[in-house]
Amino acid sequence: MAQVKIVTDSAQDFEPKLLESLGITVVPLNVHFGDESFKDGYELRGKAFYEKLESSTEIARTSQPSPWDFEQVFARLTEDGSAVLAITLSSALSGTYQSAIIARQALPDRQIEVIDSKSASGMYGMMAILAQEMADQGKSLAEIAASVKRMSENAVTVFCVDTLDYLARNGRIGKAAHFLGTLLNMKPVLSLDKEGYVTALERVRGKEKDRVIRRMVEITKEWLAGEDEIYLGISHANAPNEAAVLKEQAQSAFRVARLFETEIGAVIGTHTGPGTLAVFAIPVRCL
Repeated sequence: MAQVKIVTDSAQDFEPKLLESLGITVVPLNVHFGDESFKDGYELRGKAFYEKLESSTEIARTSQPSPWDFEQVFARLTEDGSAVLAITLSSALSGTYQSAIIARQALPDRQIEVIDSKSASGMYGMMAILAQEMADQGKSLAEIAASVKRMSENAVTVFCVDTLDYLARNGRIGKAAHFLGTLLNMKPVLSLDKEGYVTALERVRGKEKDRVIRRMVEITKEWLAGEDEIYLGISHANAPNEAAVLKEQAQSAFRVARLFETEIGAVIGTHTGPGTLAVFAIPVRCL
């Protein structure tokens, strides 16, 4: 039966099997350690990935899905006359969006829309889940796409990393490069700007995470001033205890319509490193 089908990529960090159970198709990125290659989310994720990241003598790197990977998925999903909405990792961070665009152009007779989420990790995983729920309600491709674009334009991402080394070595440092070499006894608080680039916000003094967690919540609240209710997301990179503190503080600070939690996967984790914490927020009014 013809309908709107949602596609995303694995760097959104929700477990692929969870999204597939909801009806969402996941196209994996790849993680490489020397000659070894793994499909993100399917063949490597969680604690096993972080152990390998810290112990491997090879520097981890990532690669986007090919246009052919997306084309196969788009062709299969639209074969019955259905439309496809694909929501991808920020084009400022990866070529994944461009691969999906090329795939769409290869199928000009099919109803396919590709949206650059201009975000990363659990943020656009939330978008994909909410989009799927709209599809289940029978909303049109145009209606769902408009809501996803509103989410992208109004989304708030605030995160901290234990070190900027991973972002720097993989070339994803974005507009935070001036923080390099200035973080002795400090933790960087970062964000993604409206174009999806990593940008620096503040340096919080102290090695402990409590202070930086408090500041992450404060910044998020400042940016959401005037918003009545939000969808809240919490992500972490092998740091469940700190994530629990972040979740508790964020839930106390906002009127939360719904909470999403996930662990940062292999692709995003390659670029941010272990210990990363992130808070994501989408105003409910965007839907």
